[in-house]
Amino acid sequence: MALEVERKYLGVDQACLRHRLRLLGARPLGAHFEGNWVFDTPDNTLFASRRLLRLRRQEWPDKVRHVLTLKLPVADDGVHNCKVREELELNIQDAVAMTAVLQGLGYRVRARYEKVREPWLIGKVEVALDILPFAHVLEMEGPAQALEQAALVLDLDRYTISTKSYHQLHQEWRMSQGLPPCLSFVFSQDKQRDWRESLGLAPDGTDQLMPEAEEGAHAV
Repeated sequence: MALEVERKYLGVDQACLRHRLRLLGARPLGAHFEGNWVFDTPDNTLFASRRLLRLRRQEWPDKVRHVLTLKLPVADDGVHNCKVREELELNIQDAVAMTAVLQGLGYRVRARYEKVREPWLIGKVEVALDILPFAHVLEMEGPAQALEQAALVLDLDRYTISTKSYHQLHQEWRMSQGLPPCLSFVFSQDKQRDWRESLGLAPDGTDQLMPEAEEGAHAV
C-alpha cells in the first residue's frame, strides 16, 4: 500500500504556474475531466474512522479510466504542511458493476464531486492544476523533500498552503458565501458542457447508471 504525501495551494494563478512549469521542463500528463463518487455506510462508519472509499472516472479524448481508491489515515510522521495517508488503488473495468458490488456490501454514494485536472510531472513530484466548481487549486504529491524543492522552484510561497480535503475546503467556501452545507460539488450543466468541449470530450460522458449522492452524508 502506497504512502500518499500531498499539499495544496489555494487561489493560485494557474496561467502563470503553467508558464513556469513549461519553462522548468515539466512534463504535461494530459488534462482531463474527473467525476468522483464517495461511498460510505448509512451510519458513516468510514468517515468516523477517517477512511475514504472513492470511485473515480477520468476522461481524456482518447480514453476513459475508472479507479477505486481506499485511503487510510496514518500516524503523524512529522512531515510539515503535508497531508499523509496510506492509499490503495485499483483500476476498474466496469464502474457500474463495481458500484453494484459496493452497494451489495452495504455501501452507498454519500457524496459526489467533479473537477478538471491538469497534471504535470516535475522531477518526482506530480503537480496538478485543479479547477473545481468553487476554487482554483494547485495540488502536489510526492516525497516530502521533493515537495519542498518543487514549491521553491515554482515560487509558491505567495499562496496559502492547505492540507485540508476538497470536501473540507468546499464546506468552508459555502459557509463564507452564506450557503447551507452540501457535501457534493459538481459543475452546472452549461459549465460542464463548456469544460468537456474545451478538453475535446463528448458532450455527455457521465455514467448514466451511477447513483446520485444520498442526503445527510459525510466524507473525508
